[in-house]
Amino acid sequence: MQKLLRKMEKQEYERILSGVPGFDNLVFGGLRKNSVNVIIADPGCGKSTFCWQFCSKDPHSPALYVSLEQHLNSVLQDCKDIGLTQFEEKYKRGNLQFQVAFSEDSDLTSGEIALRFFMSELPKYLEVIKETAEGYHGGIRIAIDPLTPLLLEIPEANQQRNVINRIFSSLRKIGTSIVTIERGFGKTLARIPLFLSDSIIELEHIGLGGIYNRTLSIRKFRGSGHAEAPQPIGFEKSKGLLVYDISR
Repeated sequence: MQKLLRKMEKQEYERILSGVPGFDNLVFGGLRKNSVNVIIADPGCGKSTFCWQFCSKDPHSPALYVSLEQHLNSVLQDCKDIGLTQFEEKYKRGNLQFQVAFSEDSDLTSGEIALRFFMSELPKYLEVIKETAEGYHGGIRIAIDPLTPLLLEIPEANQQRNVINRIFSSLRKIGTSIVTIERGFGKTLARIPLFLSDSIIELEHIGLGGIYNRTLSIRKFRGSGHAEAPQPIGFEKSKGLLVYDISR
């Protein structure tokens, strides 16, 4: 029965490979096409690394990385440090666009700059690349890392819901997205994007030592089955973040 369910789910939805070893097995073959997937994480658990690997997957597929905290050189250096050379290679090849949605020299807060970017600049950019997305069967791979500054800028729930809904709807039209949120700012701040997302991936540092020092849990995966139990995760040189196979 389990094999039949997996076969039916694979036929019903197109899947986009995550680029994270071991993850796609937990969700019957990958992320759903044209979905918005939120990663909520403790510090140092790999939310940015997940984004780098997702954007780097498939050197020929178009990708967009939107950073609300780091400049390009900083991200490239971090990728080099863990041996994830595919990110820079894809960027130099022109198949990965890097957009910065913050400024260190502006009088505006990072949240104000992010709000202006998402409500004004991003829709225009998505319209420009729409033809590219339609020409590639998997659409655009999009990562927004992290969304937290924007959430801090819009604490009022109704306004935040309207803004996030508009952003997520735009992203679904153009491709498959990973959006990260920092857990340390509280559950209330993250509630709206968690409700509006298609999946919730939770990364935690639980401090048990061994392979269970850090875990990945899938709290929601709309329209599909998924692994229920927390899965141990780790980091390996040249691979980045990976989910350990505990079935062996």
